[in-house]
Amino acid sequence: MADPTTESPQPEPAPDAALSIALHSIEFRSDHGLLRDCKGESGWRSAGDPCPRPEWTPEHAVPVSVSMGRNLVIRLGLESSGGAPGAAPAGIRGVGPGGMTFESRNLARGGAPLDLASSRKIERKIQKITLTLRWSAGGARVSPAHTSNIVYVTMGRPQADKQHIWEEDGVTLKRMDRAVSWIGPLDTLDPHAIVEGLLARFPTYTLLPSPRVPRRYHHPTYLNNEGGAWAMSDYPEETGECQAIVRLVRGMLRQLGIPGRTRMIVVWGDPNVGGGRETLSADLEEQPWAGLDVTKTVGDRVWRAALIDGPVEQGRTYPASHTRLPDGTLSPGLNRYEACLEFSHGGQTRYYAGGAGVFDSVEPILGVFWGLIWFSSAPNDGYRVEEIVATYRSSGGG
Repeated sequence: MADPTTESPQPEPAPDAALSIALHSIEFRSDHGLLRDCKGESGWRSAGDPCPRPEWTPEHAVPVSVSMGRNLVIRLGLESSGGAPGAAPAGIRGVGPGGMTFESRNLARGGAPLDLASSRKIERKIQKITLTLRWSAGGARVSPAHTSNIVYVTMGRPQADKQHIWEEDGVTLKRMDRAVSWIGPLDTLDPHAIVEGLLARFPTYTLLPSPRVPRRYHHPTYLNNEGGAWAMSDYPEETGECQAIVRLVRGMLRQLGIPGRTRMIVVWGDPNVGGGRETLSADLEEQPWAGLDVTKTVGDRVWRAALIDGPVEQGRTYPASHTRLPDGTLSPGLNRYEACLEFSHGGQTRYYAGGAGVFDSVEPILGVFWGLIWFSSAPNDGYRVEEIVATYRSSGGG
């Protein structure tokens, strides 16, 4: 029988429950805050709800866009629990790609929003990054141990102040992703080189509708309410009108905050001005009806003036512009103008003609056409060349 005066053995005191930190949210404070339609419900249109903030929670992780050459700033929503009474974690640390870290050594017990800045600036490179952060805390367990967000790195803040007049303006996830995927691989921060690289995707233009492009996009003009010329980036091999190419390029530049001044310029000749050899130009958005629109009546026929993008013979009848001919070539196309992007940056202004080349001034642009003609209508949208007004000694067109 045990000695009643002896105390029964007592169990060792249980250790305090482990100190833990729960991450509830991450908000990117340095994000542009302009991205919309993260659900992908609006196609190419500038529509949809703003992408949610905070950008990371246990339930969702949405992309963000930030400008290069700056520190990333994030705000953590967190809560600590467990551990000895009054104990607080020594700090919290997140380690990302390329040695980018976020760290705080002053972490209060409980929970309060915590702002952290990255240890290094974002590389000066247009790119798409998967920002996976590995989280740890001295003396505590962090849950979850990893978070991840897609980060689009732009050259500057996206320009989106013309949405009420330009279909291509406005920042959406789909547009941001496409612009970065086209411009990032150019591997340059020279704005003029970026413009030239984008134009190189469209070495030619077209006036002929393609059955491969859904009708709602109105190929080749891309004048629609479905995001305008952005849809052209889904069908680059089908190209489009010169003005559509210019609108798409401008939209991409503005999407990524590429610095520089842009104007959409149209260039044409007129039989009644300098014999058709004088280069005329205008800002298409200031003068929407600019371009060649000259007619005259000869006998009982109406003659119209047009720029022609290939050789023709006076008195000959041709099928509709850019009709495929039996020999595989296209019939010469009738044009009102050549559209080009007037782009100024770094003290240099250049003219990027949609599907027709790059020029230092507007005067030579008229030479992308073979010539200027008077024509009359023929059956099935064809045309008869009544008179060759001027030739420019250069083939091509816009």
